[in-house]
Amino acid sequence: MNGIAIPSGKIKGKDTHLIFNWSDTMSGTTLEPEHLRTVYKELCTSYRSIDDFRTKLLSLLPLATGGLFFFIADPEKAGKFEPSIWQAIGLFGLAIALGLFCFELYGIRKCTCLIVTGRYLEQKLDDIPGQFSERPPGVFFGLINEPFAAGIIYPAVMAAWTFLAAMGSPKAINPQALDCALGVFIVGLLLTLCFMYWLVKTEIRRIQDNLAKKT
Repeated sequence: MNGIAIPSGKIKGKDTHLIFNWSDTMSGTTLEPEHLRTVYKELCTSYRSIDDFRTKLLSLLPLATGGLFFFIADPEKAGKFEPSIWQAIGLFGLAIALGLFCFELYGIRKCTCLIVTGRYLEQKLDDIPGQFSERPPGVFFGLINEPFAAGIIYPAVMAAWTFLAAMGSPKAINPQALDCALGVFIVGLLLTLCFMYWLVKTEIRRIQDNLAKKT
């Protein structure tokens, strides 16, 4: 679950040594093809587990948030709580969503590292058409991809919790609550776009350079 456009240029070299310092005991040791395949299989397993967890989290978070807002849409149920309770609930939800957003950004970075390394190993294994080398790019000039979707969903969820915290009560009327929520969404989206740009321009190149040094 990572559609960032990764440069596909091959890394020069004949053999590979340590990949991302996964095992210091392998340093300086040339890996045979069967060893490369073992490393490749482990990498694919790690990538699938991370990608699967991120996908589930990305789908469950808005559902849980929407369920709560469906609950508070009932005037009778919403009126049972004081405004301070709703503010506390909003701030708590915002803190949880912010933490999960940070976790997602780090997950994107880890998946990017695995994709670059996986593509490198596929090149070493006689250019096999694997899942990393054959990944389709994002649409609309490569901008719309999984990280971009996360950059919309997580800020939207944070904006919803911010709106609730600023309103204080589902029955209250606070024009500034919508402005606060919109500001949180815009900041979160811009942060994601800047993070994607950093990955493409800096992080991916750093990973490729590290791999090249191991050859």
